[in-house]
Amino acid sequence: MRTFIWLKQVLDYLGGAADNPPDDSPKFLNDPIFLGIWWGALIILVVLFSGQTSKFIYIDF
Repeated sequence: MRTFIWLKQVLDYLGGAADNPPDDSPKFLNDPIFLGIWWGALIILVVLFSGQTSKFIYIDF
């Protein structure tokens, strides 16, 4: 159960919901370069997959 709480705290930190990572987390989580790479990867994923499921058809009468 403690592992799930720790994992939730880490995911909250990576998602931006928490300001600080858990006390016993790896040190690279505090590195601004890692966070920049993490958020950059998330932005790239959003851009890659945006608009791919749109089934909108425009018909002009």
